[in-house]
Amino acid sequence: MKLNILILCLSITSFSYALEPEKFNGKGLESITIDKPALFPEGIDYNPKTDKFIVGSFRDGGVYEIDFDGRYRRLINDKRLNSVLAVRLDVKRDRLFVANSDVGSSINSYIEGPKKSAFIGIYELSTGKNIQFINLGKLRPNKNHLANGIAIDDEGNAYVTDSFFPVIYKVDTSGRASVFLESDRFLGEGVNLNGILFHPAGYLIAVKKNEGILFKIPLNNPQKFSVIKSPLKFIGGDGLVLLSNKELLVIANRAAGKITETVFSLDSENEWETTNVTKELKFGKVYLTTGVIRKDKVYVIHSNLKTLLLTPEGEKNTLNIKATIQQVLKIN
Repeated sequence: MKLNILILCLSITSFSYALEPEKFNGKGLESITIDKPALFPEGIDYNPKTDKFIVGSFRDGGVYEIDFDGRYRRLINDKRLNSVLAVRLDVKRDRLFVANSDVGSSINSYIEGPKKSAFIGIYELSTGKNIQFINLGKLRPNKNHLANGIAIDDEGNAYVTDSFFPVIYKVDTSGRASVFLESDRFLGEGVNLNGILFHPAGYLIAVKKNEGILFKIPLNNPQKFSVIKSPLKFIGGDGLVLLSNKELLVIANRAAGKITETVFSLDSENEWETTNVTKELKFGKVYLTTGVIRKDKVYVIHSNLKTLLLTPEGEKNTLNIKATIQQVLKIN
């Protein structure tokens, strides 16, 4: 009996320790400072063909290629772009998808004003040539919009979250745009649906930033979406990175008055009906947005984007903060 009690105590202690947050110090991990100041990237992806990162600028609407010395090259220079959020590569089909919106922090303001822009730009990854520029907002006209996260399925269809209107859009391989899913469950104050990813088992996982919850959305029956049961809420959840079929990261900054600034590692043994938190990495107030896998390493991007959003319009041009691409984990 005493032995059983001892084993139980040891198990509880180990479980508590596993969930205890660590303060991230970056010791021994790669850190890349992007040479261009005031870029304020929100999204990031990785091109295995060039071994370079791709980021978009929230401030100038450009899309840039970044090498491991922090040097940059402008890959997309499309004057229709305002604030670039997600950038997502479909390397197999030589495609680069760009989510474009405007909340009033862009050098190149949208003609209809803030919160009215929701576009997805599709470009040739190899050349930067524009293929299509699609107005998603017209599917639900005269509403506030913020095209934010992008996921690409195995067939090349794109799914785009709208953080200000409760929909997920779909753009098929022919460039036809439609509303994939609309639900009042996605409503809320501030930023709602944000990061989104495609799971090879045939569903999407999306995070609702202000509430800190994850949704599982079947591709063949999106109306049957469900909340993934979790022991924690990921308030400020912004980016999602799928590490394996059973593991993912939630990258959270802040929302609803709560400063989270944490990378959460999650796993699931039941196809993401439920999840457990296996690791927490706490950051300072850098405003993490999202991350990407390069080979066997995971990187997150941050540039204190919140500073840009909160700075008065007449003072935004004085900001010269440089963004950081920071390695946080190595995948075993």
